[in-house]
Amino acid sequence: MLQMYFNEYLICNARSPLISEGLLREELLLYNIATEKWKELTQEFGDITGKHLGPEDEIGTLSGGQKVLLMCLLALYSPAKKILFIDLWRSLDERNRQKIEDLLEVYSREKEIRQEEIGDQT
Repeated sequence: MLQMYFNEYLICNARSPLISEGLLREELLLYNIATEKWKELTQEFGDITGKHLGPEDEIGTLSGGQKVLLMCLLALYSPAKKILFIDLWRSLDERNRQKIEDLLEVYSREKEIRQEEIGDQT
């Protein structure tokens, strides 16, 4: 089902929200975030969570919801024009869910954003 998206979309799965468990800088580079956008992204993350991150901060210690939120921000700040979020609402409390819904509404004006809920498929 998801195979049709692989060649066109940045695919972000909330079950494995971060590619690395190391430094934020590594994720920023993997998502191809322009250096001038790093500060804006980390400021927005801090405004939402109250936790301020810098590029040299460890991200492996973030909570599950914070990792999903960070994944969402990384995808939205990336140059990708098409983004597919899988199980996005996983690990999010009501407050962060609303924040992400607001972000998706804003960014959907300039990016094609799709969501798929797969859930547990065992």
